[in-house]
Amino acid sequence: MAALDKLRDKWEAITPRERRMVVLLGVSTVIILILYVAIQIKHGLDELEAKNAKARRALVLLAGHKAQARTSQPDDPAAKIGAEPIKLETYIYNAGAKAQVTVPGVNTRTPTSKGKFVAHSATVELRDITLTQAKDFLQAIEGDSKIVVVSSMHLRRNFRDKEKLDLNVEIVTWARAATAAAGGGSGSGKGS
Repeated sequence: MAALDKLRDKWEAITPRERRMVVLLGVSTVIILILYVAIQIKHGLDELEAKNAKARRALVLLAGHKAQARTSQPDDPAAKIGAEPIKLETYIYNAGAKAQVTVPGVNTRTPTSKGKFVAHSATVELRDITLTQAKDFLQAIEGDSKIVVVSSMHLRRNFRDKEKLDLNVEIVTWARAATAAAGGGSGSGKGS
């Protein structure tokens, strides 16, 4: 209460003209602070809109590339599947080099039989990449060979840097199943 009394005494000690000036200074300060905050908010919204516009353009490009990839496959990819599968590990590292992405490792999976074909798959986890690098990597994977595809993909924002992404991809290629059976049969024939 003593502080309020001191403040009231000082207020009453100044002239009416000085009181108006103090009130005007207080109102001006509040108005300037409100304007400053409004400008900062507008600047932040403009930056966010620019990022969103950039992401929209990238998504349109990705959709265009996806549509182009679908329309440019008039021939049957099954006809291109050979007896030996593409070496996925080398293929993935080459795609990473082409996209200027460091591939930390490739986890190959056990081949699985799918009718008259054997599916060979591998998973790759890329961290701290940009959206452009992710697009270039996926284009390199699916663009270099028609029998290598991305079967599943999980893309999420990096938790430390919102401009970067973490990408988990499963990549699959095929080989004809008849060669696996023939290879096993010829091996047992040599042993007898």
